Amino acid sequence: MTQEQSVQPPFKRVIFGGDVMLGRLVKEAILRFGADYPLGPIADLMRGADLTVVNLECAITSSNAQWQGAPKAFYFGAPPQAVDALLHAGVDVVSLANNHILDFDVRGLRDTLHDLRKAGIRFAGAGENLREASAPVVVECGDLRFGMAAFCDHQEDFAARSDQPGIAYLDFSDEAGVFAAFRDALEPLRRAGVDWPILSLHWGPNMVHRPSKTFRALAHAAIDMGWKILFGHSAHVFHGIEIHRGCPIIYAAGDLVDDYYVDADFRNDHQLLLELELTRDDWRRIALHPVFIEDCQVRLARGAHFEHIASRIAGLCEEMGTRVRREDAQLWIERNGK
Repeated sequence: MTQEQSVQPPFKRVIFGGDVMLGRLVKEAILRFGADYPLGPIADLMRGADLTVVNLECAITSSNAQWQGAPKAFYFGAPPQAVDALLHAGVDVVSLANNHILDFDVRGLRDTLHDLRKAGIRFAGAGENLREASAPVVVECGDLRFGMAAFCDHQEDFAARSDQPGIAYLDFSDEAGVFAAFRDALEPLRRAGVDWPILSLHWGPNMVHRPSKTFRALAHAAIDMGWKILFGHSAHVFHGIEIHRGCPIIYAAGDLVDDYYVDADFRNDHQLLLELELTRDDWRRIALHPVFIEDCQVRLARGAHFEHIASRIAGLCEEMGTRVRREDAQLWIERNGK
């Protein structure tokens, strides 16, 4: 064993970031200041992980042709340089099962898939047909193997079909259909010997502080059937983290970068980056990194911003029976730290 091998930590660090929206004003900032502008202040932290996963809440395309389906209020399209924003920040895997990946129609989706593949960024949740959109992605990370499938409950006209590009859409009111989709996505990960199957869900309404009882029941059922991490997003704010049967449930990871209006009550410019320390069979801790979004850029939160986030996540986690520990500017959840 070499000296370098002898000092390797006995765990892998996996970072989860919420919605990454690189269109509109963020697009303008990228074109003006460069690809590193939106995520640059936290890029070292993200690159330092063994695996970094986010939800890509936009198409990456030079096309201006918007989705021809049902009209919508917002269309999110990032420039081709946005791939470098992800790449330079160490993003390894993105979820594409969301309600903006087809905002610039099928060409926008195809441009995104092409650019991600060219950059070596893996993805799940969208594709040329339903089979591709529903297929999980498997990523080797040293001696651990991770897998992720991604689904979204809105918007239905983005749904992939057997002969039509789109997202892996699920109607969460159809419990039997949801459970079948979860099982079908988990089975190939089991066959592939994946140590950590991750279920990514873009679900529920915007601007709610807590998951619904229905979503909590669905999350518990997913863990019960064998998923080991649930990675939720869509609410634009973070929710409390629950530990169910020893497995982390991130109901809503919030946003990582955007240009959205800041609601005075939800304070959605105050967000989190989550870092899990994982062994083959278990996890040790979840580090919580408060971040603040301002001027289309995310940075580590300080001062009053940090205190607000720390207080908020501690309270929301406590409601779910999860204890957040703190020492100075460090926040974390321990495996057996209730």
